[in-house]
Amino acid sequence: MKRVIGSGIVGMLFLIPMAWISFRFLNLGEGVTGGLIQNIDDALGFIRIWLPGGFGAVIEFIAGAFIGLALLFIFPIHWCLTYRPDDVGLLIAVTVPWILCCIITSAIFAHSPRGGIHTSLAIGIGYAIILLIIYIIASLFGPLLAILDGLMLGLTDLPYLLAVLTAVLEGTLVGAIFAGFIGSLKYNPGKKAGKSKRKEVTELSEANLAIESAISGQEITCSNCGEKITSDDLFCTNCGAKRP
Repeated sequence: MKRVIGSGIVGMLFLIPMAWISFRFLNLGEGVTGGLIQNIDDALGFIRIWLPGGFGAVIEFIAGAFIGLALLFIFPIHWCLTYRPDDVGLLIAVTVPWILCCIITSAIFAHSPRGGIHTSLAIGIGYAIILLIIYIIASLFGPLLAILDGLMLGLTDLPYLLAVLTAVLEGTLVGAIFAGFIGSLKYNPGKKAGKSKRKEVTELSEANLAIESAISGQEITCSNCGEKITSDDLFCTNCGAKRP
């Protein structure tokens, strides 16, 4: 369980640069707006020019990554298929971050198809918890939740909670297919069988030692002269005959 949770947390971090890649190179922002808003990534590029050193590049990356994350959480895959069925580029921009994230995480942590699927689901559950916390906080302020739901209904025809949970679930399920395949490539049933066999040999050896320890020191009778000897004696101490 701890391994799955740990892999889920790492996978959640991997989704951040994957979202930036989708936003910067796959035109995710333009795709979801139908081209209404263009060159968002180029506009963020001015931050790198305005701020000195590498600080501007870092701010540009963070801004682009979190805008990409927000768009991935707002627009589910089924929304792209329903409202933009002919926009293959948008579908690629929405699914590729999830797929890459799950593949990389599975390649690092998973050793079986089931492990790859569990890793992907852990990523989705982690983000679902964060988005649910945001919903709970917004619900404490009635107007804020109304604004949030109204905005989401205008964009996706779904309220906030349903939209984000659906987006996360669909993304991780698509990623889980590829993660399970990666896990199958690393699956080695012989290694597991070898561990099981070594365990059986170890248990058998311990059982034999226990039996020998139990009978050690017991008193027996020499079959040649009838002298009492112990089971530790190889020969009779009276006549020298070999212990039975």
